[in-house]
Amino acid sequence: MAVASAETLPDKVVSLLKDVCVTPTSSEEKIAAGEKNAAKENWKLLRSEPAPMPFMHNENGVKNSFMTAWDLDLPEGSQGQLYISVLRPEPSDFRYTLCLIQPAVDVDGEDVSRSIDRQFGSIVTKDTSGRFRYQKDWFFTEEKSRGNCGKRISLPLNLVNDRGKPKTLMFTDFVYPTDSPMTESTQCPKSK
Repeated sequence: MAVASAETLPDKVVSLLKDVCVTPTSSEEKIAAGEKNAAKENWKLLRSEPAPMPFMHNENGVKNSFMTAWDLDLPEGSQGQLYISVLRPEPSDFRYTLCLIQPAVDVDGEDVSRSIDRQFGSIVTKDTSGRFRYQKDWFFTEEKSRGNCGKRISLPLNLVNDRGKPKTLMFTDFVYPTDSPMTESTQCPKSK
């Protein structure tokens, strides 16, 4: 007799990130995957509109991005929010895709880390550079082999100021034009 096991909160958060943010190959496919999941799982749409590219304090910037956000139900009676922001239209030499999942309750960082390792396996490589003490990062192995670490999964650990607040699981896919000073931010760190 088989025993059904409910999906845990960390596993659901990671599988949502994988299915909506990582697996779809283009920015527009990520938006479509979010809309498909929203319809299937009855998420509440919070926002779907042109928006400024998400830089800190850029609320009044040029609306060159498209932002979609939902409220959603998660396992263990929890709620959460999912945000997707993409450039629209997306130039061939510039990509700024940001996808965030934030449960309403704090989820154990080690449980989320194990779930990332289990669900993504060898397609991601943990950042071992030690450059961020309060955040865990996973780079996409194939991209990292080419020196691009702008495509990554990040988990802030909230160990200092935000202790006890819900953690945000984040996927970013940044590619800047070669003449941009921001290209340095996507270069891979040196490992210890």
